[in-house]
Amino acid sequence: MVRMSELAREVLSWDEKKKPLRSSDLLVTEIFELKNFISPLTEEEQNNLFESIQKNGIKDPLILWKREDDHVIIDGHHRYEAYLKLNLKGFPFIEKHFNSLEEAKDWMILNQFSRRNLNGKQLKYYRGLLYNRTKGDVSKNLLRGPQPKGKNFPLGKSTAEMIAEEQGVSGRTIKNDGLFQIGLDLLDSQEPGTKQAVLNGTKKISDRRIQELALGKIELSLTERKVRITPKKLEGAIALILQAKEEGLLNDEQNQQMMGILGME
Repeated sequence: MVRMSELAREVLSWDEKKKPLRSSDLLVTEIFELKNFISPLTEEEQNNLFESIQKNGIKDPLILWKREDDHVIIDGHHRYEAYLKLNLKGFPFIEKHFNSLEEAKDWMILNQFSRRNLNGKQLKYYRGLLYNRTKGDVSKNLLRGPQPKGKNFPLGKSTAEMIAEEQGVSGRTIKNDGLFQIGLDLLDSQEPGTKQAVLNGTKKISDRRIQELALGKIELSLTERKVRITPKKLEGAIALILQAKEEGLLNDEQNQQMMGILGME
């Protein structure tokens, strides 16, 4: 049976014997959506990184998505920023190939699990993000019935069960992580900077409150999907019923029910 860790290693791996390339006249592109997909460093972390790079240079290669006309940064946005600000001669990089922006995002999530410095909140958020992205319709999957198989992982278990087994937690924990991710992103859309503050521990908000916000959003989404009976639709339905009555298409019982509903008895 293929486990997530094996899949992650396959997705994240590159030939370790191959030396990283060095930048020369590369056309490097930063996509805002990708740069902000993963939580940014705190100011202190960024300062420490810059000091280290200024002293020792860039040791860890950037991960670049090789496209036809350019290279897109997938991992190493802060290292690239240091390269520009410190006017360095170049930087090491590894080329990766992706079929789409969404595939690149999936790689970025899995890459977070390969790092050992995630705190509890960050781990919760990225487990939830992975769960929600591999489940499709979030409101349907978190609130209803049996869970279908994860679309990105060809396993006989649900995505929640697969991630739970790999992470050593319960399936319910993974689903709660999914709510945590939705709720935290919702909070951040209302108060920019909240997600970063919660994930790095500088702002305290209970998991329960964040999850309740997510549940409220999902329930609202489900409500908005229901067919709304507008006055125009109602008038049209009444006209059709009256026409059916005049043409003798209703039996006696249906006639009585219709008259009662319309208050015409």
